[in-house]
Amino acid sequence: MAEGPELDAARGVGGGRDMSPDELFNTGVAFLGKGKPGEALAAFRAALAKREGNPRYMSYAGYALALAGGRTKEAVKLCESALRVEFFQPEQYLNLGRVYLIAGNRRKAHQIFWKGHSIDPSDGALLAEIEKLGIRKPPVLPFLKRGNALNRIIGKTFYMLRLR
Repeated sequence: MAEGPELDAARGVGGGRDMSPDELFNTGVAFLGKGKPGEALAAFRAALAKREGNPRYMSYAGYALALAGGRTKEAVKLCESALRVEFFQPEQYLNLGRVYLIAGNRRKAHQIFWKGHSIDPSDGALLAEIEKLGIRKPPVLPFLKRGNALNRIIGKTFYMLRLR
């Protein structure tokens, strides 16, 4: 469990009283909304200490960990553990995909967002993330791989000439 000002902030939200795991979780979500991932992480960890193994808390703790400390490998492990338990919850995919984006792995994030979308096509947050990433155009020469030098050169040329 993290010590320091973040934990004090998470403890202080309850005005000195002992907060339930759900209250701590909601506090963490509020901190995320305010752009305070360090405080959010402390709240999620405190919630996890009271309700060990809760997949929702683990998923959000992973996301906050990636945002706050950039420890994306550890964050991915937390989010994947949560996803194995609650593979039917779209928010698990959302958090894991966001962690992959923070880690710089757009391809994996895109795959995860689409998996979550297949679970719940009406989830607005997943759709928003998919739209942010955009949809790539097919390769100019479809019989060659996207990364083939010829496809890349022709594709860049077409783009510069505004033919695509």
